[in-house]
Amino acid sequence: MEKQKTYGFLNNFIYALNIERKSNLRLLAITLIKPIGDIVGTLLNSYAPKYVLSFIENDLPLKTIIIYTIVICLIMLIFDIISTSCYNSFEFEYRKTEGYVEKKRMDKLFHTDFKNMESPDFLDYAQRAKTAVTRGSGFHGVLYESRNFIAQGTLMILSAVLIGIQNLLMMVCFIIISFGTAKILTYFTKLDKEKFSDAMAPTWRKMTYLESTTKNFDFAKDIRLFNMSNIFQRKLDDVNNVYNVKNKEHHNRWIVCNVDMELILLIQKVLMYTWLVYNVVTGAYQISDFVLYVGLVTTFHNSVGYVNWIYSSIRGNCLMINDYRNFIDWKEDKETADEKDGYITDINLNRFEFRFENVSFKYPGHDNYVLKNVNLTIKDGAKLAVVGVNGAGKTTFIKLMMKLYEPSEGRILLNGIDIKEYNREEYFKLFSPVFQNVESFAMPIYQNISFAEEDKTDMNKIHKVLEQSGLGEKINSYEKGVHTNLLKIFDKEGIDLSGGEKQRLAMARALYKDGKVVILDEPTAALDALAEDRMYREFENMIKGKTAVFISHRLGSTRFCDKIAMFEDGMIVEEGTHEELMAKNGKYAYMFGIQSQYYEEKQKNSDNAESTETTNNGDAKALKVEMEGGQ
Repeated sequence: MEKQKTYGFLNNFIYALNIERKSNLRLLAITLIKPIGDIVGTLLNSYAPKYVLSFIENDLPLKTIIIYTIVICLIMLIFDIISTSCYNSFEFEYRKTEGYVEKKRMDKLFHTDFKNMESPDFLDYAQRAKTAVTRGSGFHGVLYESRNFIAQGTLMILSAVLIGIQNLLMMVCFIIISFGTAKILTYFTKLDKEKFSDAMAPTWRKMTYLESTTKNFDFAKDIRLFNMSNIFQRKLDDVNNVYNVKNKEHHNRWIVCNVDMELILLIQKVLMYTWLVYNVVTGAYQISDFVLYVGLVTTFHNSVGYVNWIYSSIRGNCLMINDYRNFIDWKEDKETADEKDGYITDINLNRFEFRFENVSFKYPGHDNYVLKNVNLTIKDGAKLAVVGVNGAGKTTFIKLMMKLYEPSEGRILLNGIDIKEYNREEYFKLFSPVFQNVESFAMPIYQNISFAEEDKTDMNKIHKVLEQSGLGEKINSYEKGVHTNLLKIFDKEGIDLSGGEKQRLAMARALYKDGKVVILDEPTAALDALAEDRMYREFENMIKGKTAVFISHRLGSTRFCDKIAMFEDGMIVEEGTHEELMAKNGKYAYMFGIQSQYYEEKQKNSDNAESTETTNNGDAKALKVEMEGGQ
């Protein structure tokens, strides 16, 4: 993993305020206005008793004292209303900022290099970034506490200055003590971030997986039929044990910090009150002065404690923002080889040719090569079958061709240009894939095909591709038709599709996208022989006039392909047409013979079963006629 950046406290704090400015100016105004109300209100609370007592000491008329007191109270009420209004508006206004930072996080997840979705380091940072956008943490914590930090920081400085006017030495002592408490909190905050928040990221990621899996309908049957609850419970117990140990250390760490803080603040409090009592005893202060400086001492003492704790909280949340920034700025490999990578955006080519030149690949963090020295050319309009047993490297070959991964060695050319030089988003538009595992998304059927809003979806084309894929009659039978929601996550009346129907949905997606290169990755693996045969015929119509790559371990699928590449242990061991490879009598011919024999035996058993059923039905009818005749 590359070394991540560490931004300073002030840098992260300003970043959070800048996010606030970009997302919601009203929230920024609330953040800046509330401290004004807090500062004025607190100072008035310190000075009001002094002035009221001074009015009495100066023998002002009772009516005047009452009027002045009412005016002071009204001013305090106004600033209290300002502070309270800003406080109550914060949560409502923060929703816009929360949506803004979450959108940036999701956008990174949607557009990051495909390989990152299998990287534990990246996923850990994704989890940390998620923590940074959670209520009470990260951005919310910094912006929420920044109002108090500004107010209490200002009060600490003002009260210190007012105290320093009377005794500079005492002010210096108070500042030194405050600096000491700040250093203690800084130390414990950073330590706790490393020992708890960072250390827990993998555990929280595992907890999220366990929770999402147990609620996932796709896994519900296996969990129940294979009695997997005990396994999941043990896994949950394991992660809970880790959490309990880390949480106990976290709790004890802050107990030690609290004790250290209270000891230092006790020294500060004793020093403050000793100074005040001394001045009263010696007659340096009148009663009104004593009351004022008690208020200022209390304000300084409280503000020092608040500032330190708020600073500690903001610092911890700023460290989470640091993780968020590292996640958002995670370096992508798509533009790392040279400055030309990703610069070609016009890929509307009439004719094209793919060429693999000595391509080898191993997954990040692994030593073994999945593909080794692959050389292959795919011409425009070609129909290529990529065959081989499971684990031979077929799907990895397709991932490289579609630029989901970059080759570890060698290069892949499109019309003689390294595909790294093509803009990734534009390059993706070339392909219409139909994968083995088809995912349904909790959105209307038309959006599961177009992946666009209704006003940007060609509804006529939606109906056309549904008919072409064989799903038209099924979808039209629903009351809402193509507006019917899949799954019940957002709609309690949502529907689900069978395995075969999902395959047809994937076909409809590919037909709607209308890419120039059709990728068929084991699309019939979940189908029976008859459904598979129908699907092959539909594929033939689907890929007319296009370049197609068909991946399968069932060699019968090669009948509509004009070229076959057989993979074994990550290498192409045979290449040619079906006839050429059968004539070679090599590994392809051997595997084809075994599979042909299997399907012939399966068909024979099926025919025998049908014959037996027909005979039995005939005997039953004859018996029924005989019995009826006897009556």
